[in-house]
Amino acid sequence: MIMKKFLNDPETLAQDENEGLVLAHSDMLEMVGDGIIIRKKPKEKGKVQIVFGQGSGHEPGLNGLIGYGMHDVEVPGGIFACAGGDRIYEAIKIAWDMSGKTPVLALIANHEGDVINNGIAIDMARDEGIDVESVLLYDDIASAPKGEEEKRRGMGGMVFGFKIAGALAEDGKSRDEVAEITRQTTALTKTLAVAMKPCTHPQTGQPLFGLADDELIIGPGVHGEAGPEGPMKIITADAVMDIVAGRVLEDGEFKKGDDTLVLINGCGSTTLMEMFLLYRRLHQILEEKGIRPFRPLVGNYITTQEMAGFSLSLCKADDEIKRLWAAPADTPYLKVMA
Repeated sequence: MIMKKFLNDPETLAQDENEGLVLAHSDMLEMVGDGIIIRKKPKEKGKVQIVFGQGSGHEPGLNGLIGYGMHDVEVPGGIFACAGGDRIYEAIKIAWDMSGKTPVLALIANHEGDVINNGIAIDMARDEGIDVESVLLYDDIASAPKGEEEKRRGMGGMVFGFKIAGALAEDGKSRDEVAEITRQTTALTKTLAVAMKPCTHPQTGQPLFGLADDELIIGPGVHGEAGPEGPMKIITADAVMDIVAGRVLEDGEFKKGDDTLVLINGCGSTTLMEMFLLYRRLHQILEEKGIRPFRPLVGNYITTQEMAGFSLSLCKADDEIKRLWAAPADTPYLKVMA
């Protein structure tokens, strides 16, 4: 099947694009070992190193989020396929050595392959005497009901966990403290996505799901997994946000006087014009309810190739979460000034 994408060999697609990322940001990133990406200027020894192993195809996430105040070591896998346990184990060893044998934190997106491969890697590392702990990241309210949050998929809201963990590590907090506050942040994070057009898998040329030209779906996953509902007819941006924000606010039990982190994350082909239209309506809804958005983030951070759609993520935030969200970060695709 002919795809309108700029491609070379599908078999080396992930490797080639990650090499390009590192070359384009060679002042910040370096590739070592078996395609593992690290910070060019590592944090001081004695501070917690953060490792994340995942699939490629979500650019600029997640390899574009390596740097000061965020991740230290990334292990990119194939397109939408988590890196193997042996490579994540190699990354944990690299982090352990870079930190001067300070305890390591592995963040895990809650998808079956990610959980399995990270679990293998962590067991291998512990057998070697490496002190490594993990935190599971989950936020997609469409994938499991309230009360079963740890069955939910990792989605755009993982950016909150990445940023909070990274800021705590830069502060020099212990690994256990970084892990605990990241778990608390994850538990408070709620995400719901909408899609109007599927992406095509760049290695197969096949769309990940089907939709008529006048339809959208609520609740798809970050890999194009089906949501719990059937398609509905396309409605206005304001009407979509009324549905999505209503469900996210209800699931998170937000109330008047709360502060919230906000991420409107584009799925790949959604324009900034559309995202700002969506944010405008969200801001109106929050204002009506007496809920205060704190430093909203709007743009493409964890995409699904060229899928048309967005996800809304909210995280109820106390003063410490707000401080950590606002703390400096310097990565290729997320920069926060002091």
